[in-house]
Amino acid sequence: MYYKIEEFSDQRKFTKFLHRLVFRRKADSVSVRTRTKKLTQESYDGKYIRNITIETIDPFGYGSKDKKENSQWYDWFTNHLHGTTRMSVVDSYLLFKKGEEYNAQKLYESERLLREMPFINRVNISVADSTSTRDSIDVVVRVLDSWSLKPKFSYSGSKIGLGVSEENFLGLGHGVDLLYRNDSKENQDYLLGSYTAYNLYGTYINAQVLGERDFDKNERINFNVRRDFFSPLTVWAGGFTFEYFMRRVALPMADVDEYPTVQIKVFSQDLWGGYQIPVSAQQSRNVSSNIALMARVQNYQYKDSPYIDQFDYFQTYNSFLASVGYIQRKYSVEKNIFLYEQPEDISYGKSFSLTGGLLSRSNDVMPYAGVSAAYGDFTKIGYFNIKAQFGRFFNQDIDNKESFRLDGTYFTNLMRWKFGQLRHFFSPTLALGNPQHNYSYKDGINISGPDEFPVYSDDYIGTKKLILRYQLQLFVNKTWKNFHFSPYVTTAFGWLAMPEAKLLNTHTNTKIGIGVLINNPYLVFNRIQISFTYYPRVPFDYNSVFDFNSNRNNLMPINSFGTDIPHFVNFGN
Repeated sequence: MYYKIEEFSDQRKFTKFLHRLVFRRKADSVSVRTRTKKLTQESYDGKYIRNITIETIDPFGYGSKDKKENSQWYDWFTNHLHGTTRMSVVDSYLLFKKGEEYNAQKLYESERLLREMPFINRVNISVADSTSTRDSIDVVVRVLDSWSLKPKFSYSGSKIGLGVSEENFLGLGHGVDLLYRNDSKENQDYLLGSYTAYNLYGTYINAQVLGERDFDKNERINFNVRRDFFSPLTVWAGGFTFEYFMRRVALPMADVDEYPTVQIKVFSQDLWGGYQIPVSAQQSRNVSSNIALMARVQNYQYKDSPYIDQFDYFQTYNSFLASVGYIQRKYSVEKNIFLYEQPEDISYGKSFSLTGGLLSRSNDVMPYAGVSAAYGDFTKIGYFNIKAQFGRFFNQDIDNKESFRLDGTYFTNLMRWKFGQLRHFFSPTLALGNPQHNYSYKDGINISGPDEFPVYSDDYIGTKKLILRYQLQLFVNKTWKNFHFSPYVTTAFGWLAMPEAKLLNTHTNTKIGIGVLINNPYLVFNRIQISFTYYPRVPFDYNSVFDFNSNRNNLMPINSFGTDIPHFVNFGN
């Protein structure tokens, strides 16, 4: 069928242009073949990398080596509609260099890091055995771009949203995000714009500037620069964030039925850094375990706060935290977790860390100590990970000084069904906050995260919460005209309470969603996701909300087993 469409389109210039815009020259799985089996160290141990060859392939199936003779106007148009990833950008993500001794972990980590980028569809890093010699090897890097210019459309109640994101601006791998939403019922507008530069000059430093104005005319400007511990091989990390926001919030007061609304303005600065020491037995070959040393300084200033603040909700504070931790992080390359027949890197391992520091607020200085532990692994019945955190302020004049948090995720092995294969996902979150320090707007616990109830207002806060998530993911065996359908069902139940209320006696928040992931390897837009989510009762107006196309199927919180930045448990959720 696809060959017949191509033959028909070749008869006219306009239909040939449409064909070039919609269909790939080759199926994506043919352009770049992926694998789940990792390269072994023993295969090329002791050999040196003589040459590195990089080939980038655009979403239409044309590679950087293809000669486009007799180029037509539609070739020029499609080339400028999508900026193919530059070879220098791909090279900047490689952890190995020409002349180095072969290291299988560096090749795998480079492939994994490229695979994580939103502008990459498929990537394969391999050794060219045909050109390798007795003491040297040639490495070939093949990258297939994703279609990077993506329109956005969402609908929820009286709110409609339109936007666009460019995930590979000018072929640099940078991201541009623009979003406009309108509430026809309240005659209000929402604006969001951001620019993200990934891997600046090959340093793995990411920088972002973001501006936002919501329906209530609350404003936020954020600028951040950070370099994470992106791999077990990473030695140092650090970051700086500056944020300004102005918003109207409820002012808690005693003996009143309804809290008055006040305006606050906040400037915050956040500076952190860390160093990792490898503890693996063979550091030159395979590093999976590290000891991490981290430090963090925060300043949170209220420049415009209420004159009357009975509970000291809006008080400037400063904090200093330091931590030491042991982290073991490994990866398993799996298929059919969230994506159809695509390699996905699932992390597992264990970690343990201790945190200490102090919080200065309202002329009080309170020492703080915390502990965190996590474990995850693949078993005979599936994959699971669990993470527990506990923190305590030490001040004899204050009761209820402890905070606790528990997160976990479990998914089953692929189960055979009559029409295909399926997985079940389960994920709970329990957060018990400190009433004294998890009571303010900044530090209050909410349930509006992307994996929880994203249509809820951030002003819906409490000191404790429980979230129970479930997802059914189905991969249908049969295809229709090379279209493969992966339907899914998601649901979540959540409870949020203040100190005086029992958690499970509060209102049960519910969401129910259905969606489908559609794949076709012969289309430029080879992956389409459509979803519908229903929220029966949304605070604060307690109306039902129907949300279209914002629920993704990969929002289950799976622990990355990366090194955590020192933090107060449950602050910022």
